[in-house]
This record gives sequence, C-alpha cells and structure tokens, in this order.
Amino acid sequence: MIKKLTFLLLFLNSIVFSQSLEFTVIVKDYDTDLPIEEVTITSLRSRQGFLTNKEGKAFISLSKSSDLEFVHSTYKSVIVKISTLNKKENVVYMEPYTQELEEYIITKDHPQEILKRVIENSKSKITIPINLKVYLREFYKQDNQIVFFNDGLINFQILGSEKNIKTDILVEQNRSVGVLDGDITPDVLGYNLNNIIENYYQFKYLDEILDSRAKKTYDFSVKTYPSNEDYLVIKVVPLPESKGILSDFIVVYDSNKKIIVEVSSYVSSARLQEYKESLFSSRKVYKLEFKNIFRQEGSYYYLANSKEVIGFEKQFKNKGRRIEVKNHMVITDFDKKTFEYSDRNVFKDKSLINKKTSFFTNYWDVESGFVSTSEEKGIIERLAKGPDVDPDEKESPTE
Repeated sequence: MIKKLTFLLLFLNSIVFSQSLEFTVIVKDYDTDLPIEEVTITSLRSRQGFLTNKEGKAFISLSKSSDLEFVHSTYKSVIVKISTLNKKENVVYMEPYTQELEEYIITKDHPQEILKRVIENSKSKITIPINLKVYLREFYKQDNQIVFFNDGLINFQILGSEKNIKTDILVEQNRSVGVLDGDITPDVLGYNLNNIIENYYQFKYLDEILDSRAKKTYDFSVKTYPSNEDYLVIKVVPLPESKGILSDFIVVYDSNKKIIVEVSSYVSSARLQEYKESLFSSRKVYKLEFKNIFRQEGSYYYLANSKEVIGFEKQFKNKGRRIEVKNHMVITDFDKKTFEYSDRNVFKDKSLINKKTSFFTNYWDVESGFVSTSEEKGIIERLAKGPDVDPDEKESPTE
C-alpha cells in the first residue's frame, strides 16, 4: 500500500536520523597511506550510502548498527565490522590492485553487441518504482574561480517502467551561496535534474556508441577487471582518425549477472586540445566527463552515486567566459515504497541554482553522505560572506 507522507514527516525523519550512530572514517591506500577519494560506502543493514571526499573522509550517520562495505574500482572491496569502528575518527585501509594487469578477452560476438545485451538486461533489472533520497551538490566556476555553490537533500520519486520512466523531484532542504552575474543559468548547464535519472537509468549516455556506425568511429574491446574476477570491462575509445569531441567510455559489468556496476566517460585532454575550436551547442568545451556507480543488493539494483563535470567557453556581453559546473549526487537511502504528494510540491526546474535557500538542520555535515573537504568548506564560507571579499583572501579553486 502506498503510504501518504508529508514534508513534515520527511523532516521529522531527518531529525531522528541525525541523532543516530555517528562517526567518521578516513579511507587510505594500504601501500602509500594516502587518502582515497570516491570510495562508495554502504551500510549492509540499512542500505544507507556514503562517499569519501578528496581527503578520503566520510561522515557516517547510521539509522541502525551495521557493518560497512567499502568499494572502489581500483581497490579490493572490504567489509568492516561495525564493532571495530568504535572511535570518533576511524582509519580504514584498502589494498590496491597495482600488480595485476588487465588482459584482452577474445569474444565470439563483437563487444558492441555484448554491450547492447548488458544494457538491455540492466534496464530490465533496475528497481522501479523506487524513491531515492539524494544529497546533491554543485560547484560553479567562472574563469577558473568558484563563484557559486548549492546543495540540497532531495527525493527522486521514480515511477513507470524501464521503457517509460517518470521522475518527480521533491526538495526537502537546500542552500545556495555566491553570486551569479547572468552568464550561468539553467539553460547553459550540461544536465537537467528533471531528466537526469531517466538518462542514468536508461543508460542514454551510451547511445552514441550503440549505433552500428559507431564501429567505424570507435575501437571496442573487452578486458578483464583485476579488482574483481566476476567483472569484465568494455572499453570504447575513439579511433585516432576519428574527428570531433568524442569521449572514451568505460563500462564495468558483472559477467555472471550481466548488469552494469560502473559506467563512465571523459574526453581526453589531447582530443579537446586538438578540437578546441570545435563548437558544442554554441560552446567551446574544454572538459566533459561523467561517472555512475550502480549497486545490486538482493532484489535491489539502483544508482549509488554519480558525478558530472562540464567545462566550456561562452561569449557573454562580448566577453569570453570560462564556465565549469561540477555536479555530485549521492544516494543516501532508498525505498521501494513511494508516497503521495501534491503537484505543487514537485520541483520542475533544471537546477537548484534559483531556488530560495530553505533548511532547518546542518544536513550537509550529518545527512549528506558526502562531506566537504576543509578547502571546500573554506570556499563555501567565503562565498557566504558575499562578493566584497579581498581577492587575496580567496582560496584556490578546487579541481
């Protein structure tokens, strides 16, 4: 039965959640003792999700006591007993796969055909309907300086079927700091919050390499995946003679279940440099990348976290502007039970940039699943002070 929930209940749940078991973990490389960024951490009992920042740090706030699983594409996965995480700050080490090299796999079918089948199977297995509780954050750079930041706790209510997905967005809390002078608007972004989940769940970012003509433009290969013997990797790389701003694609999939666990793409710096005068929707692109991590647990198969970065040059008031937007989404919790809501509560804009700030807890420190680094916190504090800050006091922009 569909339960009726109000925003008040959502807020009360957030308050109760913030009072649960809380501690910090810092994930480090076993060999180098250096922090590991973008480690996906999952509570095995409550299914809550977390992600480490550039300092390898994640703030864990659990609704119930649970062992944690740590996963990263270039490290051996590890499950840590909750009983060992008994300090306010705990260090977890992950062992890298530096000694093992990936090997080419000879396949009877063309790798593109294998990719098509894996995508179709993944679409059929993805859990719908579902409600994803998401922490979203966005940094905006203008001429290599961060000028705006927003984040929020939002719910993606995903309904429909694999062939016809409908997503409604309900914003619980959000904040915005900084100043936009008009050259950064939702219309110039490389994504749209109202269709971003549809794109991810239907793997639309891979459409350009599924056409039969793509075989003349890209090199397709299947390789082993040293981090997990049950996984294989399909790599799709533009041929040297291919023209234009073309991405390299990496698709990691479970060779037994035939479902995607990681998909990413980026345009190499060499190719961007070569085609720096090319136009991309009236913009000169200098950075373009995305990454999705999917997780399967029991009957659930869902998006765990994502990252998108787009950087481009755009003319604004007869002056060239260098604009970069970095978007992170971390799925902190999910539920197959959906809830009813009024259409007036649905967020319909492309981005949170114009939404009025509204929050009642420090969700970014406790409920986000993805805490800011010390440098990022300094930048956010500087933006909150307004534009009248001495430029010499400004922090260097994060990469």
